[in-house]
Amino acid sequence: MLLAELSQSESIQLYPLEMLPMEANVRYSPLQRNIVEELRKELGPQTLVGFDRHGINGLWVSFEMAADRYWLVIPRAPTREDRSLAWVGWSALVLLLSMVGAGIIVRRVTQPLADLASAAQRLATGDKPERIDEHGPKELATVTRAFNRMSRNLERADTDRAMLLAGVSHDLRTPLTRLRLGVEMLPDNVDDQSRKGMIEDIEDINATIGQFLNFVRDERSEVPVEIDPAQLLGTLAARYREREVDVSVDTTLAPQGALLRPLATRRMLQNLVDNAIRYGRPPINLVARQAGNQLVLEVLDRGEGIPPEAVERMLQPFTRLDMARGGGGTGLGLAIVDRIAQMHGGQLELLPREGGGLLARVWLPLTAA
Repeated sequence: MLLAELSQSESIQLYPLEMLPMEANVRYSPLQRNIVEELRKELGPQTLVGFDRHGINGLWVSFEMAADRYWLVIPRAPTREDRSLAWVGWSALVLLLSMVGAGIIVRRVTQPLADLASAAQRLATGDKPERIDEHGPKELATVTRAFNRMSRNLERADTDRAMLLAGVSHDLRTPLTRLRLGVEMLPDNVDDQSRKGMIEDIEDINATIGQFLNFVRDERSEVPVEIDPAQLLGTLAARYREREVDVSVDTTLAPQGALLRPLATRRMLQNLVDNAIRYGRPPINLVARQAGNQLVLEVLDRGEGIPPEAVERMLQPFTRLDMARGGGGTGLGLAIVDRIAQMHGGQLELLPREGGGLLARVWLPLTAA
């Protein structure tokens, strides 16, 4: 009854020794040999021990009961599969999926930010950015929608301002031309000093209108070409010398060529020289040199200069520093220079000159054609 209970509950099987005799010359592995030795120490040297015999897997141990000898077959204990490598694999898979998901989320957040930053940079340089797709998280989509609306409003305001200034300037030049013609045809009894004063006033008004037109002109439509900075400064200085303006040129360190918009660059330099003539004192020096991968254009005068705390304000349109540099002018010259410099990817600096005066320095990327 005990053996039957063991067979039923523990799967221990019992066979007569004669039914399944022991094979001769059984070879054991080192582990099996240790098991055999330990069993024989406990059960006696006559104990027979076998493993997986006659197609029946398990540990075979002989014993005697009531003068009969039997085989007791103990089945192999069930072993759990080593799942450590499986856990490593699953952990790596989960980590990979988490990284992919995090990358998708990060891209969904950062891509709209990158588009917004690029558009803001283009807007800061005076360019007109294209409309940004309003995608991404709700908050980013709201910010992008507000930026698109702001960009459209700025473009509309700039267009309206350009149309207003261009229309007023065009309408004013026609009567100015008639006034100039009328002054020239005044009778001889009008003294030359009065005639000259009226002509100068008309020329000042005409120059102011020209500044308005230059301010609203869109230089981005001009195609950049390779020009020689030394030749550009030499031609500009020659024109001012014809007007008996003391202008010197230093182009010993100038590069051979640079990719620039010729008319816009000439207009930028003319505004700087006109500012130096109007507000500064001679001599006026024009310098072109190369600094690394930058083209540096400088206009220097010996006037009173601009205080450092007022430089930022002077770059705004319709701004004049009357206390430091006298009155007159439209306040558009430096704003035009700053806009043209930014359009080329450069910047304008207004620095105090050593020994007195103003140093207007323009940094432009030196791009080959």
